[in-house]
Amino acid sequence: MKSITLSLGVIRKFTSATTLTFLVASLFTLTGCQKENEAVPEIKGERTSGFIQDEKQVDANGTGTSSGFFWSIYTEGGTSSITQGTGGNFSISYSNVRDVVGGKGWNPGSARNIGYNIGALSGSRDFVGIYGWTTSPLIEYYVSEFGSIPASTTVNTVNSDGHTYTFRKNQRVNAPSIQGTATFWQYIDNWGGATTGTNRNVNMANHINNWRARGGQGFGSYNYQILAVEAFNGKSGYINATVW
Repeated sequence: MKSITLSLGVIRKFTSATTLTFLVASLFTLTGCQKENEAVPEIKGERTSGFIQDEKQVDANGTGTSSGFFWSIYTEGGTSSITQGTGGNFSISYSNVRDVVGGKGWNPGSARNIGYNIGALSGSRDFVGIYGWTTSPLIEYYVSEFGSIPASTTVNTVNSDGHTYTFRKNQRVNAPSIQGTATFWQYIDNWGGATTGTNRNVNMANHINNWRARGGQGFGSYNYQILAVEAFNGKSGYINATVW
């Protein structure tokens, strides 16, 4: 979505060797022998419930990895935060945002089969579904599972996973993107009939093949691809979802 700057930490200076020694000893006592890269066991019911206990929170803007998944959040105006659960689980809270888009998935994306579960959804939003970018050409794409994204031109329909999606496209001029301010096309497949608490599937190959053939701008090299929520125009809400 947009240009992102993420602060990775706060540097603190210690003027006393005695203070530094005490700090290191205290940290070792708190953490013990825990391994940073130790694999997290899969929790049963993860894909059914959409709920896994939250682990860490990031406010407003950022990207990163968690449990082998890529995550991203971008916010204009208002406040928001994303909290990482185990595996593909995440939650996002937002309030009075001009625009927020965030979620969890992969970097790079692919023509994969994506499973997801929307465990909880409250407040208001515009879109929940698969969201991603390509480069060369620069394209922002949406597969709308809940809600919809407006667009100016209707191209055709796509039948996939038991649903009929309407393929629409829209050109954005001098707008925020993963390459800074740029002019690019949006590819948008709107269905919007998903409900919470049900495991669902998105066959991305069906959408991508149609975009390549009928989009008019082709389809570029994969950048990130996530299960995302987007809300704009002052909305507030919450989502807890899992992707696999």
